Amino acid sequence: KVYMIYRRDEKTIIKNTTYEEYHEAVEEGVEFLFHSAVAEMVDEENILKSLLIDKYELVPDPNGGRAELVKIEGASYVIEADYLIPAVSQSADLKLLPPEWEIEMTSWATIKTNGKDYMTSRKGIFASGDCEYGPMTIVNAVGQAKRAASVMSRYIQTGEITLTDEEIMEDHLKKLRVYDKKEKITGWLKGVPRQHSQVLEVEDRKYNNKEVNLGFTQEEAMSEAERCMRCYYIAMVQA
Repeated sequence: KVYMIYRRDEKTIIKNTTYEEYHEAVEEGVEFLFHSAVAEMVDEENILKSLLIDKYELVPDPNGGRAELVKIEGASYVIEADYLIPAVSQSADLKLLPPEWEIEMTSWATIKTNGKDYMTSRKGIFASGDCEYGPMTIVNAVGQAKRAASVMSRYIQTGEITLTDEEIMEDHLKKLRVYDKKEKITGWLKGVPRQHSQVLEVEDRKYNNKEVNLGFTQEEAMSEAERCMRCYYIAMVQA
């Protein structure tokens, strides 16, 4: 029996992984304990026996920030356990920032910028990547670092904050949202559904380490590669 103890809700865990990962785990019998966290580990002679789990509720932030987790008194419960595998979150260690700089922070305890040129509330200090947005992908961090380095280079040379034409266009395309998975495709150019690769049946993947996702066939791979990604949206902007 496997439990996944998670402080937030189903919607959040899907957002932070994928629906497929979550759904396949549920299929395989993993029980998700939402709005819960380990309060105490109970052992006998240094051998884990059970976990005391605290139950929480999400209280919205009136200022629009991240909802706060508030413990529900009297709702704690115990589950038996043989193993505990911690998978804690990450946060930026910002103790290196001198307090006298008075750099403005977000409600997520990250450094606040305007998200475009990555200048902080203190002129000449820039921030990007995880310390600005929180834990994200390497692709996001590298892309933001590239933009920040570009802006800082011009700032050092001219003393001004500017964006290149390419960076301005990048922001326009981001607002345009070229890809919208909820968009209904109509007209003569019909939408082609996304291919889904074959996976092992639930009973065949529960108790072993076999490869679960079997990948695309040649025909499926070619069909996926040929799908229209709405590139003409970009052409319309450039025109």
